[in-house]
Amino acid sequence: MEESFYTSPKISPPIMQGLIKKNNQTALTRFALMYSLFISIGLGLVWSWNQSIILWIGFLLIFGMLVCSLFACQHECIHNTAFKTRQLNQIAAFITGLSYIYPSTIFRELHFTHHRHTHEPGLDPEISLGGKVIPSVVSSLPFYLTWLSGLPLFMFKIGMTTVGALGMPEFMRKNVYPFIRSEVRLRLMVECWLVLGLHLSILSLAIFVYSGFWGLFIGLLIGHCMLASYTAAEHNGLPHEGSILDKTRSIAAPSFVKFLMWNMPYHAEHHSYPAVPFHALPQLHEAMKDELKHKDQNHPKFHWMVFKDTTVGR
Repeated sequence: MEESFYTSPKISPPIMQGLIKKNNQTALTRFALMYSLFISIGLGLVWSWNQSIILWIGFLLIFGMLVCSLFACQHECIHNTAFKTRQLNQIAAFITGLSYIYPSTIFRELHFTHHRHTHEPGLDPEISLGGKVIPSVVSSLPFYLTWLSGLPLFMFKIGMTTVGALGMPEFMRKNVYPFIRSEVRLRLMVECWLVLGLHLSILSLAIFVYSGFWGLFIGLLIGHCMLASYTAAEHNGLPHEGSILDKTRSIAAPSFVKFLMWNMPYHAEHHSYPAVPFHALPQLHEAMKDELKHKDQNHPKFHWMVFKDTTVGR
């Protein structure tokens, strides 16, 4: 995706050419580290099912954080900016999506539409369903708490994957998932079956072999709870009109979160220049930080603001 939705007067073409350079070594090192941790902690989560509850909860929380990191990796790869070649990006995007139930073809279709119509009611699939506006997750306390549970996000992905495995019937595509192009339906169906096949196999192991495998599904749900909490701050509470900097919030996150999330907290910068890879986003931030309109709020402050607004009123 090579679109640019904001032009900073401080970033000349030569500077941008330096920023958009991709780096296989950086991406491969990050991917190998985070994915090996995901597999290792997942095995620990299964093993610790009948061990100390404190130990199991520890594995569960770390596994949840690594699910968030898989999402961030997949996000970078569907933009084809993590690795130098499209093939490597597609392989990594497929592997990560296979692991946390999000077929990369679905994510690519949804996310590119989100970039084309960021925070536009009825057009952005993050705030619309079937081309119709859905209530904002921060519009009321019940909506907000339901979203933070991770269940809506988790069930939305499972629903899309199931419908995709059925070939994404035209009625469903037009009326529920209009962001899915008809020409990707065959590839989408194959990918959805692979994703469902893996997780149905794990489900069979949980039912018939060892109950500890249920921990992986609980871990996925906890991961989506954390992911819902993270992504809620990216656009919610901001205007639906104006420039991309009006509609997008960068997050003041600690270094640990930036590393875990492949620099996704630099979200307004990413929306301004989607072709800039994750490892160059800190430099992009330094170049355009004075132009950012929403950059000083961290996640605790955002959630406290939403909680006050939904309980006391605006």
